[in-house]
Amino acid sequence: MVTARGVGTIAAMTGMPSNHPPRTVPRWQWIAGGLLLLGGLAWLVALTVIALSPGEKQPDPPPPTGERVVLLPTLAAATGTPIPTPPDTPTATPTITPPPSATPAPTQPGDTPAPDSSAAASATPAGTTATAAGSGAPCTPPEGWERYVVQPEDTLFAFVLGANNTVTVDELVAANCLGRRWLQVGDVLFLPPGAAENAPPSAPAAPASGGASGPRTPNCPCTINVVPGWRREQIADAIDAAETLFTGADFLALTGPDAPAPHDFAAERPPGTTLEGFLFPGSYTVQNDTTAEGFRNLLLDAFGANVSAQMRADAAAQGTSFYQALIIASIVQRETRDPEKQKLVASVYLNRYRDGNRLASTVPVQYALGRPGNWWPRITYATAEVDSPYNTYTRAGLPPGPISNPDLSAIAGTVYSPATNYYYHTASCDGRGEVFAETYEEHLANVNCE
Repeated sequence: MVTARGVGTIAAMTGMPSNHPPRTVPRWQWIAGGLLLLGGLAWLVALTVIALSPGEKQPDPPPPTGERVVLLPTLAAATGTPIPTPPDTPTATPTITPPPSATPAPTQPGDTPAPDSSAAASATPAGTTATAAGSGAPCTPPEGWERYVVQPEDTLFAFVLGANNTVTVDELVAANCLGRRWLQVGDVLFLPPGAAENAPPSAPAAPASGGASGPRTPNCPCTINVVPGWRREQIADAIDAAETLFTGADFLALTGPDAPAPHDFAAERPPGTTLEGFLFPGSYTVQNDTTAEGFRNLLLDAFGANVSAQMRADAAAQGTSFYQALIIASIVQRETRDPEKQKLVASVYLNRYRDGNRLASTVPVQYALGRPGNWWPRITYATAEVDSPYNTYTRAGLPPGPISNPDLSAIAGTVYSPATNYYYHTASCDGRGEVFAETYEEHLANVNCE
């Protein structure tokens, strides 16, 4: 067999005979073929590496916060009990400022100093075009609205209150072309005149040293209005504002922990608890000789006259004692004043309580943090972690006692709450009430206005 420099014929390579003269394969063809084969392998390796390499992780979007935050984490997420929900998920009620997130945001606290609010407001001439907060898009605010730079713990809902409810949250969002319902420090907004200055404060006021007790010179008849949802201290403030014989401090002493009461229903409360919850709302007239004890008894008498013994007994049908139902009713009263919605809100907390979940309501935390001059402070992510038996985000079960004094509607709505599968509630997107959900996914859709 003839070979050319060691490169054999086809017959030689295959071991089969050939009827033709031997043919040799040029060396350059072998080299070219090898290079092509190596190139193909390299290409396949490159494609494999690209396919298997992880993509760039996108930052999580900020949580739905602001005026519609519903801090509603559940114990089930941590314990595996029914009603699965992600742990420490944002329930309802007052507003929470979003914390720094993974999303780059130069206006977050710690990145740049917050602008000086003293230079934040200025009148907006007609036709002025501003830049929409968070979007960079041009936005024309309503005539006369004032420029404002968002400060820590500001919320859209507080601005609505500061504007005396002449606007809604949705109108603020639309007027500023926000595209979202939460705020970042440093955002530039346009607000109705006075909305920023009159917005309720979020930081609790310093505790007072305590009011004076003892008789004072009365100037009555005096009318004292006890508003549904008030706490004992607010009633004491109303007493101090009137010219009664007794003071608010006298009233607090007679309604405080383990204070005796001339009614058996108040004896159901556990040791160490106050008469909070039993001080029935209404309009009361006191005379010059009315004492603090006499006024307290007026409120307790009204409770007994309105909340019947049968209603108290019927609370057991909900699987609670009456005092436990009263605790839930005091929360319901602060959540909504709509009698029909009160029944459904009560069903949410009864369901969560029965299943061993945390109630995750903001208002008991407000009760824990309340101080003179600001009895119901705004709650932030930081203050929501306060170590208190009234913190229903961090503790399962009910608070130690009622957190307000509910009216008959809230109490009856709790005792006779309908059977539902609701475990969540939040403010509706139009700001006109509450919406309810059975699952966490439905709840998120309600929070995000989907």
